[in-house]
Amino acid sequence: MVKKRGESARSANRGPLPSASSPATIPSSRYLFFGGKGGVGKTTAASAAALYLLDRARSGENILLFSTDPAHSLSDSLGVSIGDRLVEIAQRARARLFAFEMDANRALAQFKEKHRAILSRIAERGTILDESDINELLNLSLPGMDEVMALFELSELDRAGSYQRIVIDTAPSGHTSRLLRLPAVFARWIGALDLMAEKHRYMIAHFVRRSRMQEDEVDLFLRDLSERIERVRAMIYDRNRASFVLVTIAEAMAVEETARYFEFLRSEGVPVTDLIINRVEQERADCQYCSARAAGQKPHLKRIASQFGSLRLHKLPLMAQEVRGIAALRRFARITWEETDESDAERKKEWENAGRPLGRGEWGTPASPRHFQLRASDFILEPRRLLIFGGKGGVGKTTAAAVALALAEVDRQARVLIFSTDPAHSLSDSFDEAIGEFKQGIAGQQNLDGMEIDPIARFEELKNRYRQWTDKLFDSLTGNSRWEIQFDREAMRELVALAPPGIDEIAALSAISDLLGEGGYSRIVLDTAPTGHLVRFLELPDVALSWVRTFIKLLLKYREVIEWSGIAEELVALSKNIKRVAALLSDREQCEFIGVAIPERMSLEETVRLTGTLERLKVPLRRLLINNVMPAEAAAGCSFCAARRRAQQKVIADFRKRLGRAETLFIAPQQPREIRGRELLRKHFAHWQRLVEL
Repeated sequence: MVKKRGESARSANRGPLPSASSPATIPSSRYLFFGGKGGVGKTTAASAAALYLLDRARSGENILLFSTDPAHSLSDSLGVSIGDRLVEIAQRARARLFAFEMDANRALAQFKEKHRAILSRIAERGTILDESDINELLNLSLPGMDEVMALFELSELDRAGSYQRIVIDTAPSGHTSRLLRLPAVFARWIGALDLMAEKHRYMIAHFVRRSRMQEDEVDLFLRDLSERIERVRAMIYDRNRASFVLVTIAEAMAVEETARYFEFLRSEGVPVTDLIINRVEQERADCQYCSARAAGQKPHLKRIASQFGSLRLHKLPLMAQEVRGIAALRRFARITWEETDESDAERKKEWENAGRPLGRGEWGTPASPRHFQLRASDFILEPRRLLIFGGKGGVGKTTAAAVALALAEVDRQARVLIFSTDPAHSLSDSFDEAIGEFKQGIAGQQNLDGMEIDPIARFEELKNRYRQWTDKLFDSLTGNSRWEIQFDREAMRELVALAPPGIDEIAALSAISDLLGEGGYSRIVLDTAPTGHLVRFLELPDVALSWVRTFIKLLLKYREVIEWSGIAEELVALSKNIKRVAALLSDREQCEFIGVAIPERMSLEETVRLTGTLERLKVPLRRLLINNVMPAEAAAGCSFCAARRRAQQKVIADFRKRLGRAETLFIAPQQPREIRGRELLRKHFAHWQRLVEL
């Protein structure tokens, strides 16, 4: 039998307590989560905090740094190759820091292989399916189960009690919101499995007439799963053991998303304690660009102080150099977590202005190791049916995707749709007007529409249809016999009622299929989720087709006992729509993927990995936009801006070296004001320029 809720949560609270030597300023919780919008510096903050805890740990203590983001960045941040294994990062006085970037797909495959026999037995006991049917279903993949495995793996690592502190680098807010709901969702999955097993218990008790039943391996498996979920629940929600640190930047889109995320976390009961405001600009009397950027942040900083006043706030200045590598991360941590005084302020000033004044070595000057010039060339908007903008979180994908506005203006006969597949939608923030589920004529352009779909609402419609089908199924199977076993119907109802973990990707794919099938739009522009979940979305057509084919096969097999015509017709139609999307994604004439990056090493490494994945998926990538490049005119008269531009120059040279052969590179200079609303978007697009080597 499944253990009652709370039993294993109590056992999870036993174990090593946080080190008494932890400083008062950093949360003393055993589990320290870092989260926020993509690209605001979550990985940097998490890696820095783990090193900070190591430097203050007792002799013999172990710290674990763990990533739940499918697009792991710990290796890039620390400058150490980690991957799908426990790697020792650093030592200090016999205290050790380990890191782990788990391959969730591998963990899921191992879980299914290890428990295949038990899962088959449960399904056989509680459904009409036979062993071959069940094996086919178990071989299928479901988006979102990787997050389940990430949490399971983390709870298993913690179960051994080897780590005094665990720091978790989470996926961007939209997907972590779903991850935090997974304990409750998966507990209901276990409940559905338990209902299937309960049928067997009922039959044994009724016909064998045993007063007390011994637990079999199915019962032990379900109890173990339940205990693992309770450990995960305690790890996330126990205020005595967990703390959540939000990370943001002082820009409208980031603050809006952080505010929504904070409200969600509070409503779920997640203990949020701290907020790191990263990359705070400083006014410099000799630099109008720096002063304009700082002035633009002031209202957002004021709002942060007001809206997040219940949290401990930590301001981090914008650094001239990218924060990467163990030494830089340690400095970042000290500025974040130590009490500031006058000497600290001087240290911040010294670090943010790191770098020599810029001399020869600008783009196009003879002293440069690689020479580039900007060729005034329009970013040609070719007449493709589908444009996809994607890349690492926080690189400006949504702003770049808003080029749909230019598409609509160039061809006023075209019907253009901009569509967000990111669960943490930002189109409304980018256009500075509410878009929501659907809005016509955005940015004053009558032939431009926008969509930020609500995947849960769409799934509710689907559930209602399938619930009716489930009831018809059991009515046809039992013929209203008094021998109907209610467990079957209840188990199926419970399974149908649950929103699967990857429902946002499924809903987005379904909506795009419908839009393409209806043919109402000549151009569709996709603003995608950050890299890890973008890849999963691009892989989804193959996954979805596998599901559809398997269910059609099952319906055909049981057509003598199942009233299947309506559901079969729907599955066949869905299959056709999915094939349409899959064909379009690989059609070089109709689809183009435009990569978006920023001139930083972490973005470069993630972009290189993304291009390899796109090549495997046969999704055509021909252009890459490098965003937020420091303007030459700003660097000409400011040592801080010059130091930033010089650091960026080296990274852009590596972009050219590693990606320039396959992709046409464009750059977009960082604007002195945040890009929001129609006029600033237009100005932004006008500054996109081709980068060519001399």
